[in-house]
Amino acid sequence: MVDDKYYNENMCRKIVRSSVTIFYLLIGLEIIIMISPFAAYFYAGYGPLLNALYAFPATAWLTGFFLPHAVASKSSALNFINGFGRTLFSLGMIAFLIGAIQIYSAKIRRKGVVTGIFYRWIRHPQYLFLAIAGMGLLLFWPRFFILILYISMLFVYYLLARHEEQRMLAKHGENYRHYMQQTAMFLPGEPGGKIFRVLFGWSNSKGVALGLTYAVFLILFTVAAFGLRSSTISKTSIKNIPQRQLTVVSIIPQPDKSIQKVIDNVFKDKAVSEAIENFKQQGHKGFMVHLMPSSYGMQGLFAQPDMADMPVRRRHTGGAIIRFIFPFIDLNRHGHKEMMGSIKNESIRLIFSQLIWPSGDYASIDNALAFSVKHLPLLQMDVASEIGEVLNVKYMAPRNYWGQMPMPVF
Repeated sequence: MVDDKYYNENMCRKIVRSSVTIFYLLIGLEIIIMISPFAAYFYAGYGPLLNALYAFPATAWLTGFFLPHAVASKSSALNFINGFGRTLFSLGMIAFLIGAIQIYSAKIRRKGVVTGIFYRWIRHPQYLFLAIAGMGLLLFWPRFFILILYISMLFVYYLLARHEEQRMLAKHGENYRHYMQQTAMFLPGEPGGKIFRVLFGWSNSKGVALGLTYAVFLILFTVAAFGLRSSTISKTSIKNIPQRQLTVVSIIPQPDKSIQKVIDNVFKDKAVSEAIENFKQQGHKGFMVHLMPSSYGMQGLFAQPDMADMPVRRRHTGGAIIRFIFPFIDLNRHGHKEMMGSIKNESIRLIFSQLIWPSGDYASIDNALAFSVKHLPLLQMDVASEIGEVLNVKYMAPRNYWGQMPMPVF
């Protein structure tokens, strides 16, 4: 019986730990994919999951984004969030590594219960720091799917922490019990525990109460994310041009008049107008247009970029890497300006994309921002910003840099 009990506890611990690992891999995997030169190989495994979610209206929303990633918003608060996410991730991982060094050095020296530095104030700083890092990843790559995984991961952390406390009580007895009584679990003052008791203290079953808490948090945060998506759309330079069947998204905020002027100039070019007319004759009902500086650094989100057309960028230095990890150090925002480019000082690039439902049918611009509508490139052109002359026109393969994975519109 003792062996069976030990075996069951050991299996429980392994299952919970494995769950944490899987959740964190899924949250971080897309970020690794986005920066990896082997992106196509990673997406060969991860891509089918996104495509499967995208294929059904009931789950397509999970592949969508609820905060700006590819565009500069009209809202300084929304622009702040992306950089703040990178900073949170970096600080969380640094603190996690400091805590890990503390734990393993104590194990090597056989010091028993660790109660110094971070552990002086909270019992599980490692999980707190991982949660902070996970929040940073979520803000940087704000897909609904990642949000659901993140909330689930937090509850798995709680279960894992409770399991570890039972193990520590069995091993260290009253010493650890006294430490628990004097130290908060995750945050000083135990705000989470107080809210839990107020809302679900009536339940005689802790398992039921915990399940209800998970469901409530999942619903609240998902509703909040939908609200953030609506706010993001309203604060993005998006203009519908029904007479040309276009929805135009400008990467850099600019007035509707300026967007309209660029589009009017583009359609004066015979090659462009003929190409669009040919697409319409093939059955296309509308087009998404991303308008950006020609040096914009994330064109791969919308089309497979031709590296020969991309401007030569300076090699990333240690300072550039630090500014990316801690963007608020970059007070003059050189890194951000280099990534986004400038419409005033260089040519403008437009990428026309088809609007297509999972069934293969074409969608109109009324559904351009629908979760189930995928945007795959058709046409790319460069326009001289000062005189509005079309410099070149290229037909594009229907894929972005990572294949045909659902990517952010904004």
